[in-house]
Amino acid sequence: MNIELQNQSDLSATILVKLGAEDYAPKVESQLKKIQKTANIKGFRVGHAPMGMLKRNYGKSVLVDEVNNMASQSLSDYLKDQNMDILAQPMPSVDVKSDLDFEKENADYTYAFDVALAPSFDLNINTKDEAMRYTIDVDDAEVKKEIENLRKRNGTMVAVDVSEENDIVYANATELDENGATFEGGLVDKPISFVAEMVKDDKTKKAVIGIKAGDVVKVNIFQLFNENITAINNTLGISKEEANDLNADFSLTITEVKRNEYAELNQAFFDTIFGPEQVKTEEEFEAKIRENLEIYFKSEAENQLEHMLNHLISEKHNIKLPDAFLKRWLIETKSEEYNADNIDERYSKEAEGLVYVLVQEKMAKEYNFEVGKEDLEQTSLGYVAQMFRQYGISNPEFSMIKEYSDKQLKDPNYIQTVMDIALRRKMIEKIKELVTIKEKKINVEDFYKEINAHKHEH
Repeated sequence: MNIELQNQSDLSATILVKLGAEDYAPKVESQLKKIQKTANIKGFRVGHAPMGMLKRNYGKSVLVDEVNNMASQSLSDYLKDQNMDILAQPMPSVDVKSDLDFEKENADYTYAFDVALAPSFDLNINTKDEAMRYTIDVDDAEVKKEIENLRKRNGTMVAVDVSEENDIVYANATELDENGATFEGGLVDKPISFVAEMVKDDKTKKAVIGIKAGDVVKVNIFQLFNENITAINNTLGISKEEANDLNADFSLTITEVKRNEYAELNQAFFDTIFGPEQVKTEEEFEAKIRENLEIYFKSEAENQLEHMLNHLISEKHNIKLPDAFLKRWLIETKSEEYNADNIDERYSKEAEGLVYVLVQEKMAKEYNFEVGKEDLEQTSLGYVAQMFRQYGISNPEFSMIKEYSDKQLKDPNYIQTVMDIALRRKMIEKIKELVTIKEKKINVEDFYKEINAHKHEH
């Protein structure tokens, strides 16, 4: 066996793996003997079929499998022995042709593999780099707004006589022709609901405020739902194609109007929000709301800081990648996501993610990041709690989180996921030590203006 490195550059190389009969013949022979022990061939007792017959029946497939496996293992051993840091997996070379004529006996075989080499770079984050940590001021207006939101979410729907802007109006909708009569073959008495506040067209909004059960109102169905075809087809229970073909004019026969009556500020409401007897007065309730908001916005501010530090990683490390190889690799290994038509558009996100991983790996080596058992367990608990919240379990019990986390930590794939999260946390915490972090006090409205401005930039 001979392995040869060719066409090496800073970012790529071609590796030739050459196998002779003396390399693969013993393995092929051994595999055929294993087959012989269990082969059930007509005319012969099990285990007594002639080797010549086995070679004719199975020889080529065994040869191909053994030679392919040996070439793959030899390449893997070579990369490890040479300490070559590669990206993705090796692929058959596009420039150097492999010599694989399996019709010849005792032939020499040459596999040509292209590999992408990890780029060499220096970490470029230091105290000259600046980031902003916001301290968000939770004022009385923000507390009041949160209390109103909670009262609204915990309110009760009641029937009312005449609609106002925020009420839910229920109606039966009928499609009209150009003469204002019921459209033959069209939609008739389709139950719908809407809120006038959501209607953007002023004329349409005015028409659906101040109405009551029994009223009949003529509207443009497209303006009622703000030209949103998805909303129209979902509300009317028809396809998007049918929604696009609707006549614009509809008559609405109002069937009911409902209003959300906000929850009262009483003990039952306090218990619903915070649990039995946790707060007993409006003053205690407001103080608890303010405390929760301060915790929440402190977390939001820290998330924003870390988001900016993630951008800093990309901005400060203009790392050249073996783009052509990586695009080819993505197309060949993830064909359900990437193809020749979309690879250029989608590749930039993959490249950005790879740069992030490369910086993380380099920092892990340079600063000796270690993820121990305790790190894994703590990270897993946080990861599981977040996952539960995403599934609608807002306040999961710790015992439930712990039980699920312990179970998941027996899965190697899950462990790798949690390991990656823990390493990212260590990297971000280290970057916080390396850069200069400025502090700025800001109100809630201006904080979200900053976030939106940043989103607009990117």
